[in-house]
Amino acid sequence: MIKKFSSYYKPHKRLFIIDFSSAIFVALLELAFPMAVQWFIDTLLPSGEWGKIVTISILLLLVYLLSTFLQYIVSYLGHKLGINIETDMRQQLFNHVHRQSFRFFDNTKTGHVMSRITNDLFDIGELAHHGPKTRSSRL
Repeated sequence: MIKKFSSYYKPHKRLFIIDFSSAIFVALLELAFPMAVQWFIDTLLPSGEWGKIVTISILLLLVYLLSTFLQYIVSYLGHKLGINIETDMRQQLFNHVHRQSFRFFDNTKTGHVMSRITNDLFDIGELAHHGPKTRSSRL
């Protein structure tokens, strides 16, 4: 089942690589930034070297802006990836439902089928976006 699910990433490999590598870089920045600020406050500020303080302040601001930009990429492109995968699955399900016999539709409520397709595919799209990053953060 995982192999089948991962096959939906193949057509969107470039988008996945950009999203996933940005997420890893954001995670690293989120770990490093507080340590850099602690060093800045505990060591650099008491030294009184204002040239270094201003330079490091600007660098910390740039790192913060880079992290914010990468978080935007993760959010935007990640959801785009999830929507693309959801669209591919929706197309396959549409084709599958069209191939069903009339007996299937006589025995099954159409609203129930549509509700399941809509809700389940939304959840799968969210899993496609958030799943790999959640799993990698637990390793």
